[in-house]
Amino acid sequence: MELRAKMEQLNTCICKMTELYRTWAKRHGMSYNTMMALYALGQSRKCTQKQIADEWLIPKQTVNTVIKELERLGYISFEPLPGSKQKVVCLTESGRAYADSCLHELYEIESSALRSLGQPLTDIFIECNLAFVERLDEEVRGHAGK
Repeated sequence: MELRAKMEQLNTCICKMTELYRTWAKRHGMSYNTMMALYALGQSRKCTQKQIADEWLIPKQTVNTVIKELERLGYISFEPLPGSKQKVVCLTESGRAYADSCLHELYEIESSALRSLGQPLTDIFIECNLAFVERLDEEVRGHAGK
């Protein structure tokens, strides 16, 4: 198979994975971006809106909209970030319970999918993805001025 065809397969897989996460989120009454913000907060429990936007590739304005809605629902609060104008977004007790209850199922689905691959293939899958993203980043940055 040619490299172009392989890239098309890879990009189709990436799009399909994103769509599966969107489907899961919709099934649970939330947007994909809300789910990803909760996922980010569920991982670290505290982070800035900028960190969520940068690390999870969600537009800053979208993160702000999602965070405002989560705050309205009482799921998050803000703490000052020492030495900065930014504030840290934190899950409240009810927000932590909500995120844990929602995300627990998603974590189980993800774990089940990886377990079904088996440990060796899972390790290869992750290693290959990390290596590819690193090389793609180098290529994209290398071509930025061209």
